[in-house]
Amino acid sequence: MRLAIQTLLLPGKELEEKFHNAKRFGFDGVEIVIGPDYDLRQYFDRIQKASRSSGLPVSDICTHPMHDPFVPDLAERQRRLATLMELIQMADELGATGVICVPVRPPFQFPDLSPWKSQFEVINSLVIASFRDWLSRLPDGKVAIFLEPLNRYETGYLNRIEQAVELCDAIQHPRLKILADFFHMNIEEASFAVPLRLAGDLLGMVHIADNNRLQPGRGCMDYRPGFAALKSIGYSGFISVECWSPQGALIAGDPEQALPETVEYLRRVWQDA
Repeated sequence: MRLAIQTLLLPGKELEEKFHNAKRFGFDGVEIVIGPDYDLRQYFDRIQKASRSSGLPVSDICTHPMHDPFVPDLAERQRRLATLMELIQMADELGATGVICVPVRPPFQFPDLSPWKSQFEVINSLVIASFRDWLSRLPDGKVAIFLEPLNRYETGYLNRIEQAVELCDAIQHPRLKILADFFHMNIEEASFAVPLRLAGDLLGMVHIADNNRLQPGRGCMDYRPGFAALKSIGYSGFISVECWSPQGALIAGDPEQALPETVEYLRRVWQDA
């Protein structure tokens, strides 16, 4: 089990302190969260230095809605896809495994052309055609794009693992993978185990939080069926703690105590699964 944690959940004023705290708490990697106030280009050197000095790898890059590539305006869509290409290249230099991508979410809307095509079909056709072309132009490297299904309250497109599998099967590119988020799965899926087994080798990343979006162990979610499924498919990627709300990071208690407890809890449940 390889555990990672997002930068915004770690105590510390500087990146180096955050990385060292992650190692001290028992994590195996750090997920870099970027957004309007955190440009990967600006922090690249500091991230690289913090990773090297702590000995912890960068697990992946977590993007922001500003990076969601599929918007109705063509020029803006092309700009976002170009930015995503830059993020892929920087992630490769950092030794990360992937860059998370939510294809589209509100407030952007696409037309409903029923009975010819539903809104979902319009978006799906665009995503398949655009991603096929974009992925064919990826520079050499190992970093993957991790498609993340979100729950119905956050997007109307790509809510379940099954839909992400169908998208990957339609596009057919080895660097297009799936992120399974236990919080979103808890809302959208009828089972934790079945979708994870369906994803199989396409699964590149896992996000984890409890049902209330607090750290694992502070809610009522049962991780054992999901963990057993991950074991059954031989999953060896990162499982990253993502406790977040629109108001910011969500950690119950003092991180100095709460985060080591989270690590201990997850490793124990993994062992028992």
